[in-house]
Amino acid sequence: MASTSTTETWNAAWTLSLRAHRKRLTDNFFDSYPTLAAMRQGNALEVESGGKEIKEDLLYSGNTATYFSSYDTLNTDSVDGITAAFFPWRYCAVPVTISRTEEVENQKSDAAMKLLTAKTEQSVLTLSDQINASLYSAQTGKSPLGFQDIIADAPSSSPTTLGGITISGNSWWQNKANNATSDTSFKTITGTDFYEGMIRMSSTWTDTSEGATEPSHIFTTADLYSDYEEIFEGTGYARLSTKDTPGVDGRLATYRGIPVQYDRDCGSGRMYFLNTQFLKLKLMRGMEFQNTEFIQPANQLAKVAHVVVGLQLTTNNRRRQGVIYNLTAS
Repeated sequence: MASTSTTETWNAAWTLSLRAHRKRLTDNFFDSYPTLAAMRQGNALEVESGGKEIKEDLLYSGNTATYFSSYDTLNTDSVDGITAAFFPWRYCAVPVTISRTEEVENQKSDAAMKLLTAKTEQSVLTLSDQINASLYSAQTGKSPLGFQDIIADAPSSSPTTLGGITISGNSWWQNKANNATSDTSFKTITGTDFYEGMIRMSSTWTDTSEGATEPSHIFTTADLYSDYEEIFEGTGYARLSTKDTPGVDGRLATYRGIPVQYDRDCGSGRMYFLNTQFLKLKLMRGMEFQNTEFIQPANQLAKVAHVVVGLQLTTNNRRRQGVIYNLTAS
């Protein structure tokens, strides 16, 4: 790749590499973590076009229905009950760098393509690490919202606003939270011979369910998952599924028919009940893992480009999301 060591040629080669491997790279991104994989499988991944904010329409109360007969006068009063939340886009970028020595060492076209593919895979995995960690965090600085914002431990007060809507006084815009206290675990038995961890799971399930609308996924820490699996395997409360699920190895424990999984980024003592019908990871069209062109920084014998993504975690129904916190692992 003697004449191929120009910036233009590297840009062309990188574009070709991404075209050839985009699907695999995208699969690698989402399959790297069970939470990202679950959101993709649960149709919680959505691509939207443009705008500075993402609009989520919210229905927080119904209208008025009236029985009538014959010539009764019908109610024509309008009723509030529909509003909207607005979530700002966030952006994340990871650099892809090629030094002058790497250029020289990979002058052949096949070697150059292998180098670009390896560096792109590295950048995509770095993005998955960053974004998955953000899911289990609270929003700070320029990062996106996380579960600690949308599925907060103190849903009536923290954060004070979400999507531009005040939290306090609006119970319809508050998630469900269950403080397990520090002595509650899956190996602690109550006076009724029932495991306390299961009691917390049962109440959180009830709180986040309504009719046929139930949680779709449960995520927790590795320690709490092990306790749950160990205590309830084969008892009727937990089942082990052999279903092939990206992001995890082996079999999965379930609760009421939905998967219970662990994620290394989940905060200590927490168990999240997600309903992906109302919880979305939005990607900006045109910035869903797109590449910029290589440029030559001043005073450096290297070229640098970026893989970029525009994203945000959103919800249009916090009431269907829940968290148990302060669980104790053995």
